[in-house]
Amino acid sequence: MEPAVVIGHVVPLALGAALSPAVLGASLELLAAFGKRGIRMLLLYLLGAAIVVAAAIAVASVLPQRQEAKPTGVQDVVTLVMATVLVILALVLVFRRPASGSGSTGTRLLASRWAGLGVFALGLFMMVTNFSTLVLVLAGSREIESGLGDPVWRVVGYLVLAIGALAPVLVPLVWITVGGHTAMAQLQRLNAALAKRARPIGIVVCLLTAAYLYTRAFGIL
Repeated sequence: MEPAVVIGHVVPLALGAALSPAVLGASLELLAAFGKRGIRMLLLYLLGAAIVVAAAIAVASVLPQRQEAKPTGVQDVVTLVMATVLVILALVLVFRRPASGSGSTGTRLLASRWAGLGVFALGLFMMVTNFSTLVLVLAGSREIESGLGDPVWRVVGYLVLAIGALAPVLVPLVWITVGGHTAMAQLQRLNAALAKRARPIGIVVCLLTAAYLYTRAFGIL
């Protein structure tokens, strides 16, 4: 298969992973809570999340790979399972009652003596428990493993996938680095808007990416 076609299959999965309200919300909370130390803390948060993404890619490399030859009637079971998991996650979001916390995660970490370690662990935890992103990373990795033989194109594919998965941390990090105080005010408004719409965004992303995976599993795309 042409590399551009494979990358084209990876991009929608990367975009779906980029729309993670939970990971983005934690990023914005950390910036708001730690002030001048926000960028350093966000880098630690990014490191924790990146380790999980790298581990998911490594796991995907040992899963059964899609055969791009003409379908023989045996469906791509792994892709079907991942799509079904996304549908289940969407249903969980529909019926789950919103949690009522006693304060933001960033504020609680600010009072901790081991704030840096706590932020790093938060990055690990947020990505490990972010099942929709992990499913999309696994699906994208399988597309790359099965469709790209050239090592250079594989690197490009994995970069696209990793940037998408880590975009909820990378975007605020770049935004605050370039924009300074003005960016902080904009990010706070984004965080407030996100808090009201996180569930519907998560539901839509899960359902759309599940539909895309179903079409791939049945050889429609």
